[in-house]
Amino acid sequence: MLDNVFYGFIIQSSKYGVIQNNRVTGNAKNEASSGNGVHVWKCKQLRIEQNTVSGMRDGIYLEFINKSSVSNNTSKNNVRYGLHFMFSNNNEYHHNEFKNNGAGVAVMFSKFIKMHHNTFHFNWGSSSYGLLLKEINDAEIHHNYFEQNTIAINIDGCSRINYQNNHFVRNGWAIKFTGGCYLNIFNYNNFLSNSFDLSYNSRLNDNKFEANYWSEYTGYDLDKNGIGDVPYRPVKLFSYIVNRTPETLVLLRSLFVDIINFSEKVSPVFTPDQLVDAQPIMKKINDQF
Repeated sequence: MLDNVFYGFIIQSSKYGVIQNNRVTGNAKNEASSGNGVHVWKCKQLRIEQNTVSGMRDGIYLEFINKSSVSNNTSKNNVRYGLHFMFSNNNEYHHNEFKNNGAGVAVMFSKFIKMHHNTFHFNWGSSSYGLLLKEINDAEIHHNYFEQNTIAINIDGCSRINYQNNHFVRNGWAIKFTGGCYLNIFNYNNFLSNSFDLSYNSRLNDNKFEANYWSEYTGYDLDKNGIGDVPYRPVKLFSYIVNRTPETLVLLRSLFVDIINFSEKVSPVFTPDQLVDAQPIMKKINDQF
């Protein structure tokens, strides 16, 4: 146990190491006057597992890390990120919990990433995310649980990522695109009671949404095959307005918003007309998380 530390572990230029079964706590008040629980630089083939980190700047920080895994950790109540990694390729992150952090996880400038069976919840704040993706390519993100985050996943400049069997529950935004993103695939995900299921910042779309469950879908299934007969448009006009004028968020539950969303659904003008789930599924996916 490392209690009330500035930095917990600092590892650099190492191979084949294991950081396991530790408890690291700090008393961080702000980013400038605090360090990271596990700080790793320029390493490969490490295992970071079964640790609990809280009260630090970043719970776990990785830079230039390759062919490593982070699993079964709990990172909570950290000032900035529960997990933060940059320029780190061919890594796997699974069965971790990220709770009550400034933001859950930030993933930047990396490729060939696998993130699965993680829980991101209660990461609230004006600029907080469950998962922030920046310039990520060729990744697999599946079987993760996002609950009550300001933004579950914020995506900026990411391509060729498969999002499958993720659960988005009562978030402000489930998915928010903020930059050019191409050839991403979203299928068999649950979108449950989010304020906005999807926010998109362009009228062009090169991403595929298919066979997802949307709790706000009001279509029908006359042939009883489990697939909605009417395509679902997940981007609401009001989300487009909020992107341009954030102050309008105070109107979220008003009748006016319902009217403009309905009019845009009938005849899309501002939202991407090709961004639809042509085969929305009728029943929630209840796979074992």
